[in-house]
Amino acid sequence: MRRASVVGPLVLIAIGVVFLLKNIRPDLPLFDLFMTYWPFLLIAWGGLRLVEVLAIHFRGGQLPVAGVSGGEWALIIVLSIIGSSVWGVQRFTHDNFGRFRVGGMEVFGESYDYSENQQGLKLAANGRLVVDNPRGAVRITGGETAEVNVTARKTVRAMQRTEADKANEQSKLKIDTAGTVMTIQGNQDRVDGPRVTTDLEITAPKGTMVEVRGHYGDVEVTGVTSDVKISSDNAGVRLQNIGGTVKVDTRKSDIIRAVQVKGGVELTGRGRDVELEEIDGQVVVNGAYSGELALKKISKPVRFESSNTEMRMERVPGEVQISLSTITATNVTGPVVLKAKSKDVQITDATDTVTLDLDRGDIEIRQSKTQVGRIDARTDSGDIELALPAQAKFSVNATTKRGEVSNDFDSKLLTREQDRGGSITGSLGAGPDIKLSTNRGGVTLRKMSAAEAASLIPMPPTPAVPVPPAPPVGKMAPVPPPARANNQ
Repeated sequence: MRRASVVGPLVLIAIGVVFLLKNIRPDLPLFDLFMTYWPFLLIAWGGLRLVEVLAIHFRGGQLPVAGVSGGEWALIIVLSIIGSSVWGVQRFTHDNFGRFRVGGMEVFGESYDYSENQQGLKLAANGRLVVDNPRGAVRITGGETAEVNVTARKTVRAMQRTEADKANEQSKLKIDTAGTVMTIQGNQDRVDGPRVTTDLEITAPKGTMVEVRGHYGDVEVTGVTSDVKISSDNAGVRLQNIGGTVKVDTRKSDIIRAVQVKGGVELTGRGRDVELEEIDGQVVVNGAYSGELALKKISKPVRFESSNTEMRMERVPGEVQISLSTITATNVTGPVVLKAKSKDVQITDATDTVTLDLDRGDIEIRQSKTQVGRIDARTDSGDIELALPAQAKFSVNATTKRGEVSNDFDSKLLTREQDRGGSITGSLGAGPDIKLSTNRGGVTLRKMSAAEAASLIPMPPTPAVPVPPAPPVGKMAPVPPPARANNQ
Protein backbone atom coordinates (compact mmCIF):
# COMPACT_ATOMS: atom_id res chain seq x y z
CA MET A 1 0.00 0.00 0.00
CA ARG A 2 1.41 3.37 -1.01
CA ARG A 3 2.20 5.64 1.90
CA ALA A 4 0.28 8.89 2.00
CA SER A 5 2.12 12.22 1.97
CA VAL A 6 1.49 15.16 4.26
CA VAL A 7 2.42 17.63 1.47
CA GLY A 8 -1.07 17.72 -0.02
CA PRO A 9 -2.87 18.51 3.23
CA LEU A 10 -0.30 21.16 4.12
CA VAL A 11 -0.69 22.85 0.72
CA LEU A 12 -4.48 22.80 1.21
CA ILE A 13 -4.09 24.33 4.69
CA ALA A 14 -1.77 27.06 3.29
CA ILE A 15 -4.26 27.99 0.58
CA GLY A 16 -7.07 28.15 3.12
CA VAL A 17 -5.01 30.39 5.41
CA VAL A 18 -4.27 32.78 2.51
CA PHE A 19 -7.96 33.14 1.58
CA LEU A 20 -8.93 33.54 5.26
CA LEU A 21 -6.39 36.34 5.77
CA LYS A 22 -7.62 38.04 2.60
CA ASN A 23 -11.19 38.01 3.93
CA ILE A 24 -10.22 39.24 7.43
CA ARG A 25 -7.59 41.78 6.36
CA PRO A 26 -8.35 43.03 2.81
CA ASP A 27 -5.63 45.67 3.18
CA LEU A 28 -2.83 43.09 3.38
CA PRO A 29 -0.85 42.92 0.08
CA LEU A 30 -1.16 39.12 -0.06
CA PHE A 31 -1.26 39.03 -3.85
CA ASP A 32 1.98 41.02 -4.15
CA LEU A 33 3.63 38.82 -1.50
CA PHE A 34 2.56 35.68 -3.35
CA MET A 35 3.84 37.00 -6.69
CA THR A 36 7.24 37.69 -5.15
CA TYR A 37 7.72 34.76 -2.77
CA TRP A 38 5.77 31.91 -4.42
CA PRO A 39 9.01 29.87 -5.07
CA PHE A 40 9.14 29.24 -1.28
CA LEU A 41 6.18 26.88 -1.81
CA LEU A 42 8.35 24.69 -4.00
CA ILE A 43 11.21 24.85 -1.49
CA ALA A 44 8.89 23.88 1.41
CA TRP A 45 7.28 21.14 -0.68
CA GLY A 46 10.63 19.62 -1.56
CA GLY A 47 11.83 19.92 2.04
CA LEU A 48 8.77 18.06 3.39
CA ARG A 49 9.10 15.26 0.83
CA LEU A 50 12.80 14.91 1.73
CA VAL A 51 11.95 14.66 5.45
CA GLU A 52 9.35 11.99 4.67
CA VAL A 53 11.81 9.90 2.64
CA LEU A 54 14.48 10.16 5.34
CA ALA A 55 11.96 9.16 8.03
CA ILE A 56 11.01 6.05 6.04
CA HIS A 57 14.69 5.19 5.59
CA PHE A 58 15.57 5.49 9.29
CA ARG A 59 12.52 3.39 10.29
CA GLY A 60 13.78 0.65 7.98
CA GLY A 61 10.81 0.83 5.67
CA GLN A 62 10.80 0.40 1.88
CA LEU A 63 11.78 3.59 0.09
CA PRO A 64 9.45 4.85 -2.63
CA VAL A 65 10.58 4.48 -6.25
CA ALA A 66 10.22 8.25 -6.79
CA GLY A 67 10.50 10.92 -4.14
CA VAL A 68 7.85 12.95 -5.99
CA SER A 69 4.91 11.29 -7.71
CA GLY A 70 3.81 11.98 -11.27
CA GLY A 71 0.75 13.89 -10.12
CA GLU A 72 2.88 16.06 -7.88
CA TRP A 73 5.24 16.84 -10.79
CA ALA A 74 2.27 17.91 -12.88
CA LEU A 75 1.09 20.19 -10.08
CA ILE A 76 4.61 21.61 -9.69
CA ILE A 77 4.80 22.42 -13.41
CA VAL A 78 1.39 24.14 -13.36
CA LEU A 79 2.31 26.10 -10.23
CA SER A 80 5.63 27.17 -11.77
CA ILE A 81 3.99 28.37 -14.98
CA ILE A 82 1.30 30.30 -13.11
CA GLY A 83 3.74 31.80 -10.61
CA SER A 84 6.25 32.88 -13.29
CA SER A 85 3.51 34.37 -15.47
CA VAL A 86 1.91 36.29 -12.61
CA TRP A 87 5.29 37.60 -11.44
CA GLY A 88 6.18 38.70 -14.98
CA VAL A 89 2.88 40.53 -15.41
CA GLN A 90 3.34 42.19 -12.04
CA ARG A 91 6.83 43.43 -12.89
CA PHE A 92 5.71 44.58 -16.34
CA THR A 93 2.71 46.55 -15.08
CA HIS A 94 4.44 48.13 -12.08
CA ASP A 95 7.90 48.84 -13.45
CA ASN A 96 7.94 48.71 -17.23
CA PHE A 97 4.36 49.22 -18.36
CA GLY A 98 5.19 52.71 -19.56
CA ARG A 99 8.52 51.61 -21.04
CA PHE A 100 7.53 48.99 -23.58
CA ARG A 101 9.22 49.88 -26.85
CA VAL A 102 8.88 48.70 -30.44
CA GLY A 103 11.43 49.96 -32.93
CA GLY A 104 12.62 52.62 -30.49
CA MET A 105 9.09 53.98 -29.86
CA GLU A 106 7.29 53.86 -26.55
CA VAL A 107 3.99 52.00 -26.86
CA PHE A 108 2.23 52.44 -23.51
CA GLY A 109 1.85 55.48 -21.35
CA GLU A 110 1.66 59.14 -22.27
CA SER A 111 4.39 61.72 -22.83
CA TYR A 112 4.56 64.73 -20.54
CA ASP A 113 6.85 67.63 -21.40
CA TYR A 114 8.77 69.85 -18.99
CA SER A 115 11.45 72.51 -19.33
CA GLU A 116 14.20 73.85 -17.13
CA ASN A 117 16.59 76.77 -17.60
CA GLN A 118 19.83 77.69 -15.88
CA GLN A 119 21.20 80.99 -17.16
CA GLY A 120 24.27 83.08 -16.40
CA LEU A 121 26.37 80.34 -14.78
CA LYS A 122 29.94 81.46 -14.12
CA LEU A 123 32.82 79.33 -15.40
CA ALA A 124 36.50 80.20 -15.22
CA ALA A 125 38.27 81.14 -18.45
CA ASN A 126 39.51 78.03 -20.28
CA GLY A 127 37.63 75.91 -17.74
CA ARG A 128 36.22 72.43 -18.15
CA LEU A 129 32.56 71.52 -18.72
CA VAL A 130 31.45 67.97 -17.85
CA VAL A 131 27.96 66.90 -18.97
CA ASP A 132 26.60 63.63 -17.56
CA ASN A 133 23.27 63.02 -19.30
CA PRO A 134 22.25 59.33 -19.31
CA ARG A 135 19.32 59.65 -21.74
CA GLY A 136 18.83 62.48 -24.16
CA ALA A 137 20.61 64.58 -26.75
CA VAL A 138 23.28 67.10 -25.86
CA ARG A 139 24.08 70.14 -28.01
CA ILE A 140 26.95 72.39 -26.96
CA THR A 141 27.82 75.60 -28.78
CA GLY A 142 30.89 77.67 -28.07
CA GLY A 143 30.60 81.41 -28.40
CA GLU A 144 31.86 84.82 -27.42
CA THR A 145 30.51 84.66 -23.90
CA ALA A 146 31.85 84.33 -20.37
CA GLU A 147 28.82 82.45 -19.05
CA VAL A 148 27.23 79.03 -19.38
CA ASN A 149 23.54 78.88 -20.26
CA VAL A 150 21.60 75.62 -20.05
CA THR A 151 18.16 74.84 -21.48
CA ALA A 152 16.65 71.44 -20.72
CA ARG A 153 13.66 69.99 -22.55
CA LYS A 154 12.44 66.95 -20.66
CA THR A 155 10.04 64.22 -21.76
CA VAL A 156 8.55 61.86 -19.17
CA ARG A 157 6.71 58.75 -20.31
CA ALA A 158 4.26 57.74 -17.57
CA MET A 159 0.76 56.41 -17.06
CA GLN A 160 -0.43 59.39 -14.99
CA ARG A 161 0.40 63.07 -14.61
CA THR A 162 1.20 62.61 -10.91
CA GLU A 163 3.84 59.98 -11.75
CA ALA A 164 5.31 62.28 -14.42
CA ASP A 165 5.43 65.24 -12.01
CA LYS A 166 7.21 63.14 -9.42
CA ALA A 167 9.71 61.90 -12.00
CA ASN A 168 10.32 65.47 -13.15
CA GLU A 169 11.16 66.55 -9.60
CA GLN A 170 13.46 63.58 -9.08
CA SER A 171 15.37 64.32 -12.29
CA LYS A 172 16.03 68.02 -11.83
CA LEU A 173 19.38 69.17 -13.23
CA LYS A 174 22.23 69.20 -10.77
CA ILE A 175 24.94 71.76 -11.57
CA ASP A 176 28.09 71.90 -9.46
CA THR A 177 31.18 74.08 -9.88
CA ALA A 178 34.48 73.15 -8.26
CA GLY A 179 37.38 75.36 -9.22
CA THR A 180 37.62 75.43 -13.00
CA VAL A 181 35.30 72.43 -13.50
CA MET A 182 31.52 72.68 -13.96
CA THR A 183 29.47 69.45 -13.88
CA ILE A 184 25.93 69.20 -15.27
CA GLN A 185 24.02 66.03 -14.36
CA GLY A 186 20.72 64.92 -15.86
CA ASN A 187 19.83 62.60 -12.94
CA GLN A 188 17.41 60.43 -14.96
CA ASP A 189 18.79 57.31 -13.27
CA ARG A 190 17.36 58.50 -9.96
CA VAL A 191 13.82 57.94 -11.25
CA ASP A 192 12.20 54.60 -10.42
CA GLY A 193 9.48 53.76 -12.92
CA PRO A 194 8.70 56.35 -15.64
CA ARG A 195 11.23 56.84 -18.39
CA VAL A 196 12.79 60.30 -18.48
CA THR A 197 14.62 61.76 -21.48
CA THR A 198 16.34 65.13 -21.19
CA ASP A 199 17.61 67.06 -24.22
CA LEU A 200 20.16 69.71 -23.28
CA GLU A 201 21.14 72.83 -25.22
CA ILE A 202 24.20 74.51 -23.73
CA THR A 203 26.13 77.61 -24.72
CA ALA A 204 29.57 78.04 -23.18
CA PRO A 205 32.73 80.10 -23.67
CA LYS A 206 34.43 78.84 -26.81
CA GLY A 207 37.68 78.14 -24.93
CA THR A 208 35.98 75.62 -22.63
CA MET A 209 37.14 71.99 -22.57
CA VAL A 210 34.12 69.75 -23.08
CA GLU A 211 33.44 66.24 -21.80
CA VAL A 212 30.10 64.49 -22.45
CA ARG A 213 29.00 61.17 -20.91
CA GLY A 214 25.78 59.34 -21.65
CA HIS A 215 24.00 56.07 -22.28
CA TYR A 216 21.60 57.02 -25.06
CA GLY A 217 21.30 60.24 -27.04
CA ASP A 218 23.06 62.14 -29.83
CA VAL A 219 25.87 64.59 -29.11
CA GLU A 220 26.65 67.74 -31.10
CA VAL A 221 29.49 70.15 -30.34
CA THR A 222 30.21 73.26 -32.43
CA GLY A 223 32.57 76.21 -32.17
CA VAL A 224 34.71 75.02 -29.24
CA THR A 225 38.40 75.93 -29.49
CA SER A 226 39.57 73.45 -26.86
CA ASP A 227 39.54 69.65 -26.44
CA VAL A 228 36.37 67.56 -26.73
CA LYS A 229 35.85 64.11 -25.16
CA ILE A 230 32.70 62.02 -25.65
CA SER A 231 31.80 58.66 -24.11
CA SER A 232 28.43 57.01 -24.76
CA ASP A 233 26.76 53.63 -25.07
CA ASN A 234 24.62 54.68 -28.02
CA ALA A 235 25.00 58.06 -29.71
CA GLY A 236 25.35 59.75 -33.03
CA VAL A 237 28.20 62.27 -32.76
CA ARG A 238 28.55 65.44 -34.84
CA LEU A 239 31.44 67.84 -34.30
CA GLN A 240 32.34 70.96 -36.25
CA ASN A 241 34.90 73.74 -35.90
CA ILE A 242 36.81 72.25 -32.97
CA GLY A 243 40.08 73.92 -32.00
CA GLY A 244 41.58 71.11 -29.88
CA THR A 245 41.81 67.33 -29.95
CA VAL A 246 38.78 65.04 -30.17
CA LYS A 247 38.31 61.68 -28.42
CA VAL A 248 35.15 59.64 -28.98
CA ASP A 249 34.35 56.28 -27.38
CA THR A 250 31.02 54.69 -28.33
CA ARG A 251 29.63 51.21 -27.86
CA LYS A 252 27.12 51.90 -30.65
CA SER A 253 26.61 54.82 -33.02
CA ASP A 254 24.81 55.44 -36.29
CA ILE A 255 27.32 58.10 -37.36
CA ILE A 256 30.40 59.92 -36.11
CA ARG A 257 31.09 63.06 -38.11
CA ALA A 258 33.88 65.55 -37.42
CA VAL A 259 34.61 68.52 -39.69
CA GLN A 260 37.24 71.25 -39.28
CA VAL A 261 39.19 69.97 -36.31
CA LYS A 262 42.50 71.69 -35.53
CA GLY A 263 43.82 68.92 -33.31
CA GLY A 264 43.87 65.15 -33.64
CA VAL A 265 40.90 62.79 -33.71
CA GLU A 266 40.80 59.45 -31.86
CA LEU A 267 37.84 57.10 -32.25
CA THR A 268 37.38 53.84 -30.33
CA GLY A 269 34.51 51.41 -29.90
CA ARG A 270 31.78 50.30 -32.28
CA GLY A 271 29.42 51.95 -34.72
CA ARG A 272 28.39 52.37 -38.32
CA ASP A 273 29.37 55.36 -40.47
CA VAL A 274 32.38 57.59 -39.83
CA GLU A 275 33.07 60.87 -41.67
CA LEU A 276 36.21 62.88 -40.95
CA GLU A 277 37.02 65.96 -43.04
CA GLU A 278 39.53 68.79 -42.75
CA ILE A 279 41.42 67.36 -39.79
CA ASP A 280 44.72 69.13 -39.06
CA GLY A 281 45.97 66.60 -36.50
CA GLN A 282 46.60 62.86 -36.43
CA VAL A 283 43.66 60.50 -36.96
CA VAL A 284 43.40 57.17 -35.10
CA VAL A 285 40.36 54.91 -35.64
CA ASN A 286 40.39 51.72 -33.59
CA GLY A 287 37.25 49.60 -33.41
CA ALA A 288 34.48 47.82 -35.28
CA TYR A 289 32.62 50.14 -37.67
CA SER A 290 30.24 48.30 -39.97
CA GLY A 291 29.22 51.17 -42.24
CA GLU A 292 31.16 53.54 -44.50
CA LEU A 293 34.32 55.25 -43.24
CA ALA A 294 35.26 58.37 -45.20
CA LEU A 295 38.42 60.41 -44.69
CA LYS A 296 38.98 63.70 -46.54
CA LYS A 297 41.74 66.29 -46.26
CA ILE A 298 43.69 64.83 -43.34
CA SER A 299 46.93 66.75 -42.76
CA LYS A 300 48.71 64.33 -40.40
CA PRO A 301 49.24 60.53 -40.23
CA VAL A 302 46.20 58.25 -40.34
CA ARG A 303 45.91 54.88 -38.60
CA PHE A 304 42.92 52.56 -38.85
CA GLU A 305 42.72 49.26 -36.99
CA SER A 306 39.93 46.70 -36.74
CA SER A 307 39.73 42.95 -36.30
CA ASN A 308 40.09 42.46 -40.06
CA THR A 309 41.96 45.50 -41.37
CA GLU A 310 45.06 47.56 -40.56
CA MET A 311 45.88 50.70 -42.53
CA ARG A 312 48.47 53.45 -42.18
CA MET A 313 49.36 56.41 -44.35
CA GLU A 314 51.16 59.69 -43.85
CA ARG A 315 48.52 62.12 -45.10
CA VAL A 316 45.24 62.20 -47.03
CA PRO A 317 45.10 65.31 -49.25
CA GLY A 318 42.39 63.52 -51.24
CA GLU A 319 39.99 60.89 -49.99
CA VAL A 320 39.85 57.41 -48.46
CA GLN A 321 36.70 55.31 -48.26
CA ILE A 322 36.43 52.01 -46.38
CA SER A 323 33.41 49.70 -46.42
CA LEU A 324 32.87 46.11 -45.41
CA SER A 325 34.15 44.83 -48.77
CA THR A 326 36.19 47.62 -50.40
CA ILE A 327 38.90 50.18 -49.73
CA THR A 328 39.36 53.10 -52.10
CA ALA A 329 42.14 55.66 -51.69
CA THR A 330 42.69 58.60 -54.03
CA ASN A 331 45.50 61.16 -53.82
CA VAL A 332 47.15 59.94 -50.62
CA THR A 333 50.66 60.44 -49.26
CA GLY A 334 52.65 57.40 -48.22
CA PRO A 335 54.16 55.33 -47.02
CA VAL A 336 50.83 53.52 -47.45
CA VAL A 337 50.61 50.23 -45.55
CA LEU A 338 47.49 48.08 -45.74
CA LYS A 339 46.79 44.60 -44.40
CA ALA A 340 43.34 43.05 -44.67
CA LYS A 341 41.66 39.66 -44.63
CA SER A 342 39.01 40.20 -47.29
CA LYS A 343 38.87 43.48 -49.19
CA ASP A 344 38.95 44.72 -52.77
CA VAL A 345 41.48 47.56 -52.83
CA GLN A 346 41.82 50.43 -55.29
CA ILE A 347 44.72 52.87 -54.85
CA THR A 348 44.96 55.94 -57.11
CA ASP A 349 47.89 58.36 -57.11
CA ALA A 350 49.72 57.40 -53.94
CA THR A 351 53.09 59.06 -53.34
CA ASP A 352 56.00 57.24 -51.72
CA THR A 353 55.83 53.49 -51.11
CA VAL A 354 52.71 51.30 -51.23
CA THR A 355 52.59 47.99 -49.34
CA LEU A 356 49.48 45.84 -49.63
CA ASP A 357 48.93 42.42 -48.05
CA LEU A 358 45.54 40.73 -48.54
CA ASP A 359 44.31 37.26 -47.70
CA ARG A 360 41.56 37.60 -50.29
CA GLY A 361 40.58 40.37 -52.66
CA ASP A 362 41.41 42.16 -55.91
CA ILE A 363 44.03 44.91 -56.09
CA GLU A 364 43.99 47.81 -58.54
CA ILE A 365 46.69 50.48 -58.47
CA ARG A 366 46.67 53.49 -60.80
CA GLN A 367 49.46 56.05 -60.85
CA SER A 368 49.02 59.01 -63.21
CA LYS A 369 52.45 60.55 -62.45
CA THR A 370 55.67 59.28 -63.98
CA GLN A 371 57.44 59.52 -60.63
CA VAL A 372 56.11 56.50 -58.77
CA GLY A 373 57.22 54.98 -55.48
CA ARG A 374 58.08 51.43 -54.56
CA ILE A 375 55.12 49.06 -54.74
CA ASP A 376 54.78 45.72 -52.96
CA ALA A 377 51.31 44.21 -53.47
CA ARG A 378 50.35 40.66 -52.48
CA THR A 379 47.04 38.81 -52.37
CA ASP A 380 46.51 35.14 -51.71
CA SER A 381 43.38 34.98 -53.85
CA GLY A 382 42.52 37.77 -56.27
CA ASP A 383 43.54 39.66 -59.40
CA ILE A 384 46.18 42.40 -59.47
CA GLU A 385 46.14 45.25 -61.98
CA LEU A 386 48.77 48.00 -62.13
CA ALA A 387 48.38 50.99 -64.48
CA LEU A 388 51.35 53.35 -65.00
CA PRO A 389 52.15 56.17 -67.45
CA ALA A 390 53.84 55.01 -70.63
CA GLN A 391 57.01 56.98 -69.73
CA ALA A 392 57.33 55.50 -66.22
CA LYS A 393 60.69 54.01 -65.16
CA PHE A 394 60.65 50.96 -62.90
CA SER A 395 61.77 47.40 -62.28
CA VAL A 396 59.08 44.73 -61.95
CA ASN A 397 58.77 41.22 -60.59
CA ALA A 398 55.17 40.04 -60.93
CA THR A 399 54.14 36.41 -60.40
CA THR A 400 51.02 34.28 -60.20
CA LYS A 401 50.88 30.57 -59.35
CA ARG A 402 47.47 30.03 -60.90
CA GLY A 403 46.30 32.63 -63.36
CA GLU A 404 47.13 34.60 -66.49
CA VAL A 405 49.68 37.40 -66.93
CA SER A 406 49.31 40.39 -69.25
CA ASN A 407 52.01 42.95 -70.14
CA ASP A 408 51.17 46.14 -72.03
CA PHE A 409 54.66 47.65 -71.76
CA ASP A 410 57.89 47.27 -73.74
CA SER A 411 59.10 43.84 -74.72
CA LYS A 412 62.12 44.45 -72.51
CA LEU A 413 59.89 43.15 -69.77
CA LEU A 414 59.98 39.37 -70.03
CA THR A 415 56.58 37.70 -69.87
CA ARG A 416 56.49 33.99 -69.15
CA GLU A 417 53.70 31.44 -68.82
CA GLN A 418 54.59 28.31 -66.89
CA ASP A 419 52.41 25.50 -65.57
CA ARG A 420 49.14 27.20 -64.62
CA GLY A 421 50.73 30.55 -63.74
CA GLY A 422 53.20 33.04 -65.11
CA SER A 423 55.48 35.99 -64.42
CA ILE A 424 56.56 39.42 -65.66
CA THR A 425 60.14 40.46 -64.91
CA GLY A 426 62.54 43.12 -66.11
CA SER A 427 63.46 46.80 -65.92
CA LEU A 428 62.56 49.95 -67.84
CA GLY A 429 65.28 52.34 -66.71
CA ALA A 430 66.31 53.49 -63.27
CA GLY A 431 63.22 53.49 -61.09
CA PRO A 432 61.58 51.96 -58.03
CA ASP A 433 61.11 48.23 -57.51
CA ILE A 434 57.61 46.89 -58.11
CA LYS A 435 56.62 43.49 -56.75
CA LEU A 436 53.25 41.93 -57.49
CA SER A 437 52.29 38.49 -56.20
CA THR A 438 49.11 36.39 -56.19
CA ASN A 439 48.59 32.67 -55.66
CA ARG A 440 45.23 32.43 -57.42
CA GLY A 441 44.43 35.24 -59.84
CA GLY A 442 45.63 37.14 -62.85
CA VAL A 443 48.31 39.85 -63.06
CA THR A 444 47.94 42.78 -65.47
CA LEU A 445 50.56 45.47 -66.13
CA ARG A 446 49.19 48.12 -68.46
CA LYS A 447 49.91 51.58 -69.81
CA MET A 448 47.70 54.41 -68.69
CA SER A 449 46.29 56.51 -71.50
CA ALA A 450 46.68 60.28 -71.53
CA ALA A 451 42.92 60.71 -71.21
CA GLU A 452 42.78 58.42 -68.16
CA ALA A 453 45.72 60.21 -66.54
CA ALA A 454 44.09 63.60 -67.14
CA SER A 455 40.83 62.41 -65.60
CA LEU A 456 42.66 61.61 -62.35
CA ILE A 457 44.00 65.15 -61.91
CA PRO A 458 41.75 66.92 -59.36
CA MET A 459 39.88 69.93 -60.69
CA PRO A 460 40.52 73.28 -58.97
CA PRO A 461 37.64 74.46 -56.79
CA THR A 462 35.07 76.65 -58.48
CA PRO A 463 35.29 80.24 -57.17
CA ALA A 464 32.28 81.36 -55.22
CA VAL A 465 29.86 83.66 -57.02
CA PRO A 466 29.76 87.03 -55.21
CA VAL A 467 26.44 87.81 -53.63
CA PRO A 468 25.20 91.40 -54.10
CA PRO A 469 24.72 93.33 -50.85
CA ALA A 470 21.25 93.45 -49.41
CA PRO A 471 19.38 96.75 -49.87
CA PRO A 472 19.02 99.05 -46.88
CA VAL A 473 16.10 98.42 -44.60
CA GLY A 474 12.97 100.08 -45.90
CA LYS A 475 14.22 100.29 -49.51
CA MET A 476 13.54 97.83 -52.24
CA ALA A 477 16.26 96.62 -54.56
CA PRO A 478 16.03 98.10 -58.08
CA VAL A 479 14.30 95.84 -60.55
CA PRO A 480 16.52 95.11 -63.59
CA PRO A 481 15.07 96.01 -67.00
CA PRO A 482 13.60 93.08 -68.95
CA ALA A 483 15.96 91.37 -71.38
CA ARG A 484 15.56 92.31 -75.01
CA ALA A 485 14.30 89.61 -77.30
CA ASN A 486 16.81 88.10 -79.73
CA ASN A 487 15.18 87.71 -83.16
CA GLN A 488 18.19 86.32 -84.99
